[in-house]
Amino acid sequence: MSRTKLRVLPFVIALLPVDILLSVIVIVADIVSFPLRILRQKISPAKSADISSVTIQILNWDGLHLLKECLPKLQEAVRHHFEQTGNQPALQVVDNGSRDGSVEYLETHFREVRVIALDRNYGYAIGNNKGLSHIRSEIVVLLNNDMLVDPKFLQPLLTPFADPNVFAVASQIFFEDKTRRREETGKTSGRFEGGFFRLWHDEPRNASPVPSPVFWAGGGACAVDLRKLRKIGGFDSLYHPFYVEDTDISWQAWKRGWKCLFAPQSHVVHRHRGTSRPKFGDRFVDRMIRRNQFLFIWKNVTNTGMILRHFAGLPRIHGSAMIQFGVQSEILAFLGAMSRLPIAVWRRMENLRSYAVSDRQVLKMFP
Repeated sequence: MSRTKLRVLPFVIALLPVDILLSVIVIVADIVSFPLRILRQKISPAKSADISSVTIQILNWDGLHLLKECLPKLQEAVRHHFEQTGNQPALQVVDNGSRDGSVEYLETHFREVRVIALDRNYGYAIGNNKGLSHIRSEIVVLLNNDMLVDPKFLQPLLTPFADPNVFAVASQIFFEDKTRRREETGKTSGRFEGGFFRLWHDEPRNASPVPSPVFWAGGGACAVDLRKLRKIGGFDSLYHPFYVEDTDISWQAWKRGWKCLFAPQSHVVHRHRGTSRPKFGDRFVDRMIRRNQFLFIWKNVTNTGMILRHFAGLPRIHGSAMIQFGVQSEILAFLGAMSRLPIAVWRRMENLRSYAVSDRQVLKMFP
């Protein structure tokens, strides 16, 4: 055994009682809620969303410099869409308590944009949900404030909703620097291996315009059937303040028998100048992502074999992360997730009656 592995071994052993406690709580909850797996709700046939009924929502926090670039491009796309279809999407910015003059700038220069000015930063899930409560259209297009849209990005994003089972459609994401490796493309995939999820973006190699399944529709550039999102309960504040919320709603959609798709002809450019890392720091952001990856499994994975594999693999999962990211980072992320375990377990039990598709069936979509 290498020195590095020996160094983290005491910390892995120290987490064992917590791992066991986690396993017992989830297993007991599954036993108690077993009748809910049998008494599933009858799922009503889905109806196609009205693609003429669209609102584009941007969540903003101290992103005035980004809005100045994002909104003119978006206005151009809205004009193009209106000229082609006669339908006028509404524009809405949800401001998470900005202190950089974002609201004042919008009210002065973009009067056609509806501004939902919140009193403070509510994070991604709650902030978006507060904005969604003001929307009456059937489709919402979610955009990060550092996304620059192509003038023709909207129609390819909306057309797939002719299928009544479509929940969300993601845009193809590019970087301004075309020489840079595209670690983010919008064409997402995932695999459950070693008791944990491995998630990534594929390089779109097929020139076909036909939409294809994605593991999750990225919340930075996607269209969502708002009626279905409300049935799921909106974005889950379990993951507050940010990250994994879009993966969560997509997994919930797949398990309800709905589809998440990738529209390769809907193009956006990600400037990667968002506010999370500069504001919170890399360590905090990485810890939140790791914490929320644990919570995602505890809330969503209901296949007995998969969840048991997760529990059995926790020592190895901890050890690998400690070696790669540091002991403190893994411990803080895991204990942070444990502090939210009661909420995750409640959500786990609450959703059981709504599932029409198993975890294994969803994963078969992504070999």
